[in-house]
Amino acid sequence: MRKSLLVLLFLVFMTPVLADDWGDFDSVDRMWDGQKSITNKEFEEVMDALQTNQKQKEEKQKKKKIKKISGGGNSLHTELNLEKQINEIPDLKDKTEEGVLVNTPVRLILEDKVIDKGFYKVLARKDENNKIFISFYQSQFLKGEIEAIETEEDFNEEEIDFAKLIPYNKSFMRMIFGSLDFNAYAFVPYAED
Repeated sequence: MRKSLLVLLFLVFMTPVLADDWGDFDSVDRMWDGQKSITNKEFEEVMDALQTNQKQKEEKQKKKKIKKISGGGNSLHTELNLEKQINEIPDLKDKTEEGVLVNTPVRLILEDKVIDKGFYKVLARKDENNKIFISFYQSQFLKGEIEAIETEEDFNEEEIDFAKLIPYNKSFMRMIFGSLDFNAYAFVPYAED
């Protein structure tokens, strides 16, 4: 009984306070009266202006990056001036687990096995004795493996990760391999057709 009496008293005293707030909702129907309608053309013009501002910001950021790299002044060498486009450096990916695709134009002899002509995924690894082994895979199947010699030579290759078979003489092909970890080569005998 006391609870209901308290609720009743609360409602009696709060009704005038709440009634003032309810008076603001009579203007809801007239809320949009002063708004101007926008056409598609006006909307597109505003969007174009925003996009040009975004492009200008991107160009400024690009110029700041170029200035950081080149120092901002003119160089004595014309190929280093700011007008030249600075190419982005691609991310270096470690391809030791992916392998490099190699076309073998001859039948190679690997560990007394002859592998046919074709495309092979080549992977190289170092064992615990720091010996380098180059493995030849077709699909997920290991077709053969050779031991290679580590070298500091990059074989004038433009890429960091590479593998190629180069004719050496009438009985051997030269296998060159390069990665982030090491460069290596091996002489691989091949079978006559």
